[in-house]
Amino acid sequence: MRSNRLKEMCQRQEAAINAWLSIPSSFAAEVMGQQGVEAVTVDMQHGMIGFEQAVCMFQALSATPAL
Repeated sequence: MRSNRLKEMCQRQEAAINAWLSIPSSFAAEVMGQQGVEAVTVDMQHGMIGFEQAVCMFQALSATPAL
């Protein structure tokens, strides 16, 4: 299991950069996860992302350095 860099940054009171996704695309999720951000939020409340699409997006994000 990889370390949680975001949690470690919060404990050190450091700023973190977060990306926000409301487009239902695993490709977009993977691209955002490779942009140097610490975390990516998948917005299932305000966007058009359903459960099935979110699972694919989380799988794509798991291959990136972002949380």
